[in-house]
Amino acid sequence: MRVASIGIVVGIIGIIVLGIFNSSFAAEPHELSVDTRQRLVLAPAQRYMMLAEMRQMLGSVNGILQGLATGDLPVAEKAARATGMTGSVDVNPHIKARLPQQFLEWAMRTHRGFDMLADRIHAGSSQTDIIRELATLTGNCVACHAIYRLDEAR
Repeated sequence: MRVASIGIVVGIIGIIVLGIFNSSFAAEPHELSVDTRQRLVLAPAQRYMMLAEMRQMLGSVNGILQGLATGDLPVAEKAARATGMTGSVDVNPHIKARLPQQFLEWAMRTHRGFDMLADRIHAGSSQTDIIRELATLTGNCVACHAIYRLDEAR
């Protein structure tokens, strides 16, 4: 009787252990995901500056959309201007030296595009034209993020 009780307890523990191992293996992908984007390796402070600039761009997109949604074009213009050339850290010589020419050209074109968008908002362009241009600018962001990734030098 005692051997049977020990056998039952060992069996239960075995089932629990197998359940834990099986659930952890099931949660992990069977194939490793490989990020094939081009690595841009920056010093920690440089990477932080670039990521801060990207967050600023996203904030500008949100500000533009909020301004358009509420009919407050000065808010939309100010948000677009914040991501124009004056908001660019890509011209920092320490960062610029570590970035590929294509990336820099794309970034400058995007910053200039935000300045042009701010000018068009100020000039009274239609909401449809503003949104169309914003879609083009965010298309640059999507394409860039599909090609590049920022890594931190270690």
